[in-house]
Amino acid sequence: MKSERRVFRKIYSETKKTKRLTDNHKTKLTKVFGARFENAYKAIMEGKVKKYVFNPSKRIVWAVVGREGMYQILPQANFCSCNDFYFRVIGHVIFLCYHLIAQKLAEALDENVIVRENDEKYEHLMINLREIPVIRKGLYTDELENIRSTVFGILSEENNLSISRLIEELGKVGINALTTRHLTAILVADKKKRFRWREGMWFLDENP
Repeated sequence: MKSERRVFRKIYSETKKTKRLTDNHKTKLTKVFGARFENAYKAIMEGKVKKYVFNPSKRIVWAVVGREGMYQILPQANFCSCNDFYFRVIGHVIFLCYHLIAQKLAEALDENVIVRENDEKYEHLMINLREIPVIRKGLYTDELENIRSTVFGILSEENNLSISRLIEELGKVGINALTTRHLTAILVADKKKRFRWREGMWFLDENP
C-alpha cells in the first residue's frame, strides 16, 4: 500500500504539471496497480469520468461510471462509493480503487467529461449516487437518523474514530448488526453533511 501511495502521488504530480501521461507512467502504474489502472485508463478514454457542475450555485459533483452503476467520488477525502472502497481501501489493503484512480488522473489530464446542470437537478443526482444499501435490509428513515445522531454524539465526545470503533460504540448502546459498509454508507448519505472521513478516521465537520 505504501508503494502504491508513493508511485501514484509522484506520477499524479508530474501529470498535473505536464497534462501528459507518458508511456513510462503507464508502465509504472500497470506494474503497481495492475487491472485497477487498466480499468481506470479505459474509463477515462471512454468518457466515464464525469464532473457535474451545477448552476447558479457552482456546486461540483464527481462521479465515475462503473460496471454496476455510477459511483460518487469525493476527491479531497479520497472517497468512492464502490464496494472496493468499502472493503479494501478503508481496510488499508489498497491505496485507491480504480474509480478514484480514474478521477484523479482525468482531473490531472483535463480529460473528464463536464456535465452542466441546473441546481434543480442536484438532489435527483445525489439521491441516485447516495442510495443506501441498508434500506433494502429493512432500516427506515427514522432508524437511519437515530444511527447518525448517535454517531454524532459519540464523535462529539471522542473525535477521530475508525469505522470499526464506531460500530463497537454503537453496539454498547444497543445498535447492532451494522457492517462497516452499511455504516459508512449511512454517514456519507447524511443530508446535514455532519461527518467527514480522512485516512481511515471519521470526524465531525466543523462547518456542516
